[in-house]
Amino acid sequence: MSRPLATTRWPIDDILARTDLAALLDEFAQPDQRARRWHCPLNDHDDNHASVTMHRDQRGHERWRCWSGDQRHRGDAVDLVQAVRGNTRAEAIEELATRAGLQPGRDLPPIAPRKPTLPPAAALDERVVAYANICARLLWSPLGTPVRQWLHNRGLGDDVLRANHVGADPGRDRLRRSRGIPYGAGAGATFPALDTNGRIRYVQTRALEPRPGYGKYDNPSAALAPNPRLTWAVPPGPAQPGQLLICEGIPDALIAAQAGYRSVGLLGTNALDPTVATRIANIATRDNLDITIITDNDDNGVGKHLGQQLADRLGEFGLVATILEPPSGCDLTSWAKGGGTWVDRIGRRELDARACRAPPGIVRNRDTPAPMRRALANE
Repeated sequence: MSRPLATTRWPIDDILARTDLAALLDEFAQPDQRARRWHCPLNDHDDNHASVTMHRDQRGHERWRCWSGDQRHRGDAVDLVQAVRGNTRAEAIEELATRAGLQPGRDLPPIAPRKPTLPPAAALDERVVAYANICARLLWSPLGTPVRQWLHNRGLGDDVLRANHVGADPGRDRLRRSRGIPYGAGAGATFPALDTNGRIRYVQTRALEPRPGYGKYDNPSAALAPNPRLTWAVPPGPAQPGQLLICEGIPDALIAAQAGYRSVGLLGTNALDPTVATRIANIATRDNLDITIITDNDDNGVGKHLGQQLADRLGEFGLVATILEPPSGCDLTSWAKGGGTWVDRIGRRELDARACRAPPGIVRNRDTPAPMRRALANE
């Protein structure tokens, strides 16, 4: 049967507002009856565990994501229909418009009421700060020994851990918690996000052994803590003058801080909201800092894209940011742990750029010894 032609241009917001993404996932995918999760509906992913979750973005649109690591397995309702049907975006929009009862020349049907949810927090709930502080104390107790060893194995020393209030969550069986605090199915390392004055503004909990089908990081609910999108890591000693390093994630920012650099950690690859570049530019301009961006050199190119996007936005403020690429498959943590000379390369970045004939603002690392390589899934 031939597909109908998509002839009407519907405003995407009108369609998404009238589409129940959860119901669509129930239809296209196998739901997990124990939780609000689904098995991935795409044929090229043999999803033994329910890896798909839902969230609402800053514009209020419902979005889905499969945590398999494939960047194609995510999006809004239009992306879901397009991925499952294998059709064009216009055809997917037309199908959703038909499902929602949109007809040319007629008034839009009313938006069905949704189950009420708690509004996003405008300010940080003190329970999040209390959780981070309790975990910071537990890191140095017998309960924190497995987490402390895990952190040491990642190259993080005690001084930088103490300076940045890193902690140990022994799991919900040993540490009671309020609703909305990271769940704590097992032991995890807690990484607080700090503001420029070193105050806790957020926390991420990294599971030592992530559950199958779940992400490695667990965050507080949006009703308890607005995501600040970045953290300002604290060097445990005097900082290198005139330098600011921007890293992907808190652990990499701590590696940079441990080496004596002022550093920023971006909280995820979707961290570039409109304020991130502004906040970084304000500090860099005020303190006359040279900016170096070190993001993950992953196979799918997400880290490179993130670094270039941030460099472009900083350029709008008249700032030139250098992008320093780790060896293929590495982030800063694995690069440093493998004996990489990343500190030397920061000082020589301009000479390297000319020697490699790379585009302005990009430094490509040619030294890729085997011990530095690793699978990003073990991050």
